[in-house]
Amino acid sequence: MLPESEFRDWQRYAARRMLPSRRIELYLAQIAMQVALLHGVQNVDLSDFMFDPIDVDGEDEPTAEEEAAFFDFKPRNRGEA
Repeated sequence: MLPESEFRDWQRYAARRMLPSRRIELYLAQIAMQVALLHGVQNVDLSDFMFDPIDVDGEDEPTAEEEAAFFDFKPRNRGEA
């Protein structure tokens, strides 16, 4: 059983990390990055297409790559099944 205080901590954590919309943002950022690469843009990174997370309490926010690892974000290539 989850105590109410811990539940509220999880709610604050989710709000600070903009969950669950952050995962959707990762998907859209990957699409935007692929479009940019197809149009010949050089030196693009996934974080170039991410919104800035809300800064609460001055905590260091994870990078886009760290968030992708956290969500186990592994897009597959079209040629793979």
